This record gives sequence, structure tokens and C-alpha cells, in this order.
Amino acid sequence: MRASNNRRRTPDQILGPFFPVRCRAFASNDLTRVERGTGLAQGEVVEVRGRVLNLDGEPVRGARLTIWQANSLGRYRHANDSNPAPLDPNFLGCTRLRSSDDGSYMIKTIKPGAYPASPEWTRPPHIHFEVLGRFERLVTQMYFPGEPLNGRDRLLAAVLRPELLVATEATPQQPSGRLLNFDIVLVKG
Repeated sequence: MRASNNRRRTPDQILGPFFPVRCRAFASNDLTRVERGTGLAQGEVVEVRGRVLNLDGEPVRGARLTIWQANSLGRYRHANDSNPAPLDPNFLGCTRLRSSDDGSYMIKTIKPGAYPASPEWTRPPHIHFEVLGRFERLVTQMYFPGEPLNGRDRLLAAVLRPELLVATEATPQQPSGRLLNFDIVLVKG
């Protein structure tokens, strides 16, 4: 199969200072609840769906995805996060899962909040992905469409094709919340 002229590899992004090294990640695609929790995570519920593909459009079966993010107030559940925003006891902010036979994955989560990266820079809402395919590793971030901070984000502006990192709104919307699509493209898979 020949590579599509409009399919491009998903750009790399930095791993970030808050990779979940001690995250009690569980094999669940629902981040709005925690095991033995007493409630739901605070914030706007978002469902992110996508596929892990190679440049030829073939699905990458069994790709390992580690997904992590800040809570709705912009705070990571990580010892090094000095953001004074409170933690949400009903939100761990990370999970690990595998893509299905057709390369698809899905998470139900909350929209992360923006947070200060420095006194003059605020990161827009984003979700981190580490994808381990059969032949390669990709670390990237998914940004939310229509966010005013996207246009001023240093990391998003640093990539050649920033539009490849912005999810698209899927229609119709789910009754349980916003639905976004974010396909991840690797070179070989």
C-alpha cells in the first residue's frame, strides 16, 4: 500500500516534567473514576477516540499507550508539580492501554486545565501520549480545538505542522460529554 499524500507522522513533543513514573495506572479507559473512589473527577467530560496507524494507513495493532494529563484545574498528580491548584481526589490523571486490532483506542476523561509553565507562559489544555508501536516510540501531546492559548504555546508553535496535534471535534456529540478524534500516525508502526 502506498503512503497517502495527506497522511503525516504525528509530531514529537517533549516528555515533560510530569511523566507518571509512580502512577498507579490501571487498565481502564475511564479516567473520570478511580478504583474504590467515592465520586467522579471534576471538570468537563471528554471522550477521545482515535486510531494508531502507520503512514500507509494500516492499523498498528497492540500499540501500548501511556496517557497522562493535568486535572481540570491544571495540576498533575506528580510530586514535582509545584502548581498550587488543588488535587482532585477522584482523578489519577493517567492510564495505560493497548490499541485494538483496528488500531483504535478510546479514553473517557476530563478536559485538563491550563497551567503556568513560567511567569510569562501558560500551557493550554493538553493530554500527553507515549505510544510504543512494533517498531518505534512516539511521545506527543494532543491539544484541544479552539483554545486561545494554542496560538501562543511555545511547544505547539515549535512543530512544523501544529495542526496535526490538535484534535478534531467529532459529530454527533455524546450525551455524556464532548467527543474528540485524535489519530496518531507512526512511520512504520
